[in-house]
Amino acid sequence: MSWVRAASVDELDAGPLVFHRPPLQISLFRVGARVFAVDNRCPHEGYPLSLGHVGDDCVLTCNWHNWKFRLEDGECVLGGDNVRAYPARIEDGHVLVDVTAPSADAARRETLRGLRTAFDERDFGRTCREIARLHFHGLDPEDALREALAWSEDRLEFGAGHAMAGAADWLSLSRSLGPELEPRVICLSEAVDHLAFDSLRQPTHPYPAPGARFDDDAFVDAIEREDAAAAESMAARGLADGLHWADMEEAFARAALAHYNDFGHSLIYCVKAGQLVDMLGDGIERAVVLPMARHLIYTTREDRIPEFKAYAPALEALREIPRPAAADRRPEVPFPASLPAAIDWLHAALSSSPPEAVYDALLEALALNMLHFDTGFGVAYDNPVSRNVGWLDFTHGLTFSNAVRRTCSRYPRLWPHGLLQMACFLGRNHGFIDADVSTAEWRVDDPDAFFRSIREKLLDHGMREPIFAVHLLKTAAAVGAACGLVGFRICPQKASKTTPKRPINGCRATP
Repeated sequence: MSWVRAASVDELDAGPLVFHRPPLQISLFRVGARVFAVDNRCPHEGYPLSLGHVGDDCVLTCNWHNWKFRLEDGECVLGGDNVRAYPARIEDGHVLVDVTAPSADAARRETLRGLRTAFDERDFGRTCREIARLHFHGLDPEDALREALAWSEDRLEFGAGHAMAGAADWLSLSRSLGPELEPRVICLSEAVDHLAFDSLRQPTHPYPAPGARFDDDAFVDAIEREDAAAAESMAARGLADGLHWADMEEAFARAALAHYNDFGHSLIYCVKAGQLVDMLGDGIERAVVLPMARHLIYTTREDRIPEFKAYAPALEALREIPRPAAADRRPEVPFPASLPAAIDWLHAALSSSPPEAVYDALLEALALNMLHFDTGFGVAYDNPVSRNVGWLDFTHGLTFSNAVRRTCSRYPRLWPHGLLQMACFLGRNHGFIDADVSTAEWRVDDPDAFFRSIREKLLDHGMREPIFAVHLLKTAAAVGAACGLVGFRICPQKASKTTPKRPINGCRATP
């Protein structure tokens, strides 16, 4: 213990005191024969507790917002976070305070206990404060996200969702912003808060015990049959047998691309799951693998609705096309392109060009589609539901394309699946564009400044629910990846080999 003299008893008898021992600032109180010591700054908004009110019950009230703390142990009895309390005693007419720092294990345990309370109540302010405390205790603030993923794992009735996917992008953004604490806390808190939002007041939905040995074909078949117990228990068995996400990723990607799944979400989520594991380590695999397996069971299979009835036969035909080694010329996508026209073009393009070149052409066409979106559809209130179209109908083509590039570059046999779904995004939106729109106002001459403005918007977005910010974040991340984005700055030397070769309005892939 590190006992130090903080004040004389006579000084304290005159009223509460503040004892400074940098970086500590400690309030001292005397109630009868007892002395107490707590951090001077209220954990809520930092107001001085030395100016608070102490009752005969030894409860300290912060007069600014009425938070109340037991002086004996710092426990918050009204408000939120606890305040640190220090052992204190009187000896030889002086007040002695033990300023020994808590052990790393004790600090981590206490901070994560507070974070769990914030998570269960979806208290964003406290989430921020607890993540900052991890930093100031010399611990890893990213542990907050690791724990939040684990806490949400079995409270997601239908498996992985936007919160998990967004967590990968918030974490990536956090790491790109350098050592400054505030933006890092913002990014991690946004990720934790979205997981808390999806878990709030949700009951647990347990996963089955490990079942049959994980096998790629058997897993994909279980997903196809929508056999949740078989798929989830097989994934659990894979983890129990020591498999990692990298060992199972191809099977998950195959299942995600077997259908025009859930407006592209399934493949996007697969990619983000892998990114989370890469960044946070194998310890979080259960928290992403099992929710991903559950998601694939419940995902919407859009190719089974009439609009996309040509999808299955088109996919079979595309898989039979031999791969050309090189293209004589860049394939040009017709603009605008209906769904049948987009599929016909894709068949012809893959017959004469390698998939990477076809990808470039489709990505550029999807970007052009978005540039020409007739925004009148987004604000109309008298259209039928089938014509209820907004920006997400267009931006999702770009976020999905980013997932296609990452996945199919790793597993080339999946190129036909990914490209066909990109063509579906292109064709489904052809009726909602205005080919005569002038795109001059969307021109981006300074991509660095453009992405910097997006970053600043994300760090102070003021949007009501996390789903809104996360869509801006995911779209920006996908567009940035196509432009060679590193840390919200354009780095041409790191640009993807599949980036479109000719500029679109001043930026290489999208505006």
